[in-house]
Amino acid sequence: MKRILGLDLGVGSVGWALINESDGQKHIVQMGVRVIPLSKDDSDEFTKGNAISKNQSRTIKRGQRRGMDRYQMRRTRLREKLAELDMLPEADLFALSALELYGLRHIAIQQKISLKELGRLFFHLNQRRGYKSSRKEEAADGKETDYVQEVNGRHQKINELGLTIGQYFFKELSQNSLYRVKQEVFPRAAYINEFDAIWNAQRKYYPSILTDENLEEIRDRIIYYQRPLKSQKGLVSICELEGKLYTDAAGKRKLGGPKVAPKSSPVFQICKIWESINAITIKDRYGDKFPLTLEQKQSLFDYLDNNEKLTESQLFKIIRLKKRDGFSADKLAGTKGIQGMIA
Repeated sequence: MKRILGLDLGVGSVGWALINESDGQKHIVQMGVRVIPLSKDDSDEFTKGNAISKNQSRTIKRGQRRGMDRYQMRRTRLREKLAELDMLPEADLFALSALELYGLRHIAIQQKISLKELGRLFFHLNQRRGYKSSRKEEAADGKETDYVQEVNGRHQKINELGLTIGQYFFKELSQNSLYRVKQEVFPRAAYINEFDAIWNAQRKYYPSILTDENLEEIRDRIIYYQRPLKSQKGLVSICELEGKLYTDAAGKRKLGGPKVAPKSSPVFQICKIWESINAITIKDRYGDKFPLTLEQKQSLFDYLDNNEKLTESQLFKIIRLKKRDGFSADKLAGTKGIQGMIA
């Protein structure tokens, strides 16, 4: 007698059965099913072969709620500040059409407008603040996505035309009333430039109100305030070699000591390079290992210390071996190479 375990895999379930087979006869001993709770959208994505995260949609919706809450907080603070300066707009100014509103932004740079009209412009600028990335790696490596290049390209275009965002949209809406303003995203810097241009143009008419102190509060602390990134120091691991267990005030055992070195640390990079060099295995055509001498390893380190990566062809060139003689490097064959020192 032998036992057979049968499985039936489906998109949203896994069925199984344990079967006894003896003398050509089969008997089901036990069976069951495990249902995977997937929504229709998740099931469709799974069928297409796309990765699914149960928390992805929740994260997106939570981010949208946070964005709305912070916009409402800025609007409330702006309303309070404008009321204090007697710049709070009347109801008729909130009923302006898109063309009239962008027209007001257009003339605000050229001639005097009322304080309440200026307050209405601040409310409008608070609605759309432009694109600003908080990712440090974009500034570090200088690389931009297609989306960012498109956004920056619009900014360059209006700079060449000598227009602000408001003037540009007023020009487009004057020619086409169905022009889609929301589809044209500009960087944060372009909106700040327009804010400064409007403020400086109106300042000569209202010098006692449009002061440096009010500029700093309205522009930097309300409309274009950007929260700093939260510190992630608590996520840095304790060095497993230097860490020690201790008992805190609550009587709990914890691991304390120096933190691990960051990837940007020269000490970490030197250690990683030497680990990568020592992990290289070179074999001849017969499968026998070819040991590297200390001088050869030092030559490899000197190369990686001044270059971004080491490929297999560069490896053989440095240690003076030829691949056509049957030599191969296990850690480098078919890969992009070993990473060197990060600038």
